[in-house]
Amino acid sequence: MDIAEIASLVGDDRVHARCYTDPAIFELEMERIFRRTWNFACHESQIPKSGDFVTMTIARQPIIVARAPSGEVAAMFNRCSHRGSIVCREESGNAPNFTCPFHGWVFRCNGELAGIPYRESYSPEFLAQTNLGLAPVPRLGRYRGFVFVSLSAEGVPFESYLAPLKVGIDNLLDRAPEGELIADNGLHRYAYKGNWKHQIENGIDEYHPPFSHASTIKDGKQMARAYGSEGFHYTNKNEKSEDVGRSHFDHAEIHGFPYGHSYLTVADRSRVADLKVPSYRELLIKKHGEKRFAEVEEETFITNCVFYPNFILRVNNNIHLRVVRPIAVDRSEVWVWPLRFKGAPDDMSEGIMRYANVHTSVASFVQTDDLEVFERCQEGLNAQAPEWVWLARGLKQEKPGKHPGELVAQGTWETGMRAQFRYWKEMMTQA
Repeated sequence: MDIAEIASLVGDDRVHARCYTDPAIFELEMERIFRRTWNFACHESQIPKSGDFVTMTIARQPIIVARAPSGEVAAMFNRCSHRGSIVCREESGNAPNFTCPFHGWVFRCNGELAGIPYRESYSPEFLAQTNLGLAPVPRLGRYRGFVFVSLSAEGVPFESYLAPLKVGIDNLLDRAPEGELIADNGLHRYAYKGNWKHQIENGIDEYHPPFSHASTIKDGKQMARAYGSEGFHYTNKNEKSEDVGRSHFDHAEIHGFPYGHSYLTVADRSRVADLKVPSYRELLIKKHGEKRFAEVEEETFITNCVFYPNFILRVNNNIHLRVVRPIAVDRSEVWVWPLRFKGAPDDMSEGIMRYANVHTSVASFVQTDDLEVFERCQEGLNAQAPEWVWLARGLKQEKPGKHPGELVAQGTWETGMRAQFRYWKEMMTQA
């Protein structure tokens, strides 16, 4: 595919269905987006001790992220430097060394070569090479416990990539009584028959909840029983017609940024349930003082941060890490790790966990609705007509934000999706 053909697939208010259905486009996405930009890898609480590791696949590249004896975080390709075998099959664990099952080459948890069986058969010149360990990932970025990797030695600097979304991470850490988050409540993992972009777009889509999740969000329905929720409704209560009335979800705001990033805010305080827990409030006031606590409370307005292309951070209520793993053009996996605040009251941590089960588990009230819609979208997009997917809601009505390139929009506008496809087009049209 030439650059002009790819560029023609994305307009200001639309994208072509091929962006979701064409295997050739998917292959280019693996090369030009996932291998060139930053991808979320893990949270440091998943590897707290020396030898702790997690494995993952990014753009079909097998990766190990481990805690080295020095305390540093190391990221390396999960491939023996001898004959190419995967050296670690487990998803997580603790191992001071990784031993290749093929010929027994041994590597330390920071990737250094630790041993070669029967090494006397190798020449001194061969053994003197410095590239016999596990190959390091070209770039690694860390911020307050969040670990990202880039498979390219060149590209956007990590600080620039992260800058507009630091506010979400910072607020989350400010609300941790001991200044730390912990991802030790297990893993929700599921797959759907659809393109990876369905899930990433959905992380900042406030247009769909009254319809996709009608059985859950209406007053008195399922979500009203979840931790901290007060229930939601289709439109403002003073609007008589749902056809012309402004959506309740337009009380939210979408902030779209360069690099495909976005975050969602909610103006009302119904989702800031944790700050209402008296024992938890006391801990934060003791930590911050009354004045700073009031500022933290005022700054707690973000619900979802979408770090393009593979990571959604839920900042309120059912706080969690959500990672999207593209498998094929029409198959994706989603991994969700519920989070808890270190030092928070046990009943609050339990409440957050219950909410995660209600919202994001395989048998949840909410995520199951989304997965059904993702698969319907994928099936429908294979129809030969119409050719285009519309992303026109709120176009050219946004206001500029305080960051360069930031656009601020009403919650149901498709500003976040347009930000994603602007960056998609930029990356996909680079040779």
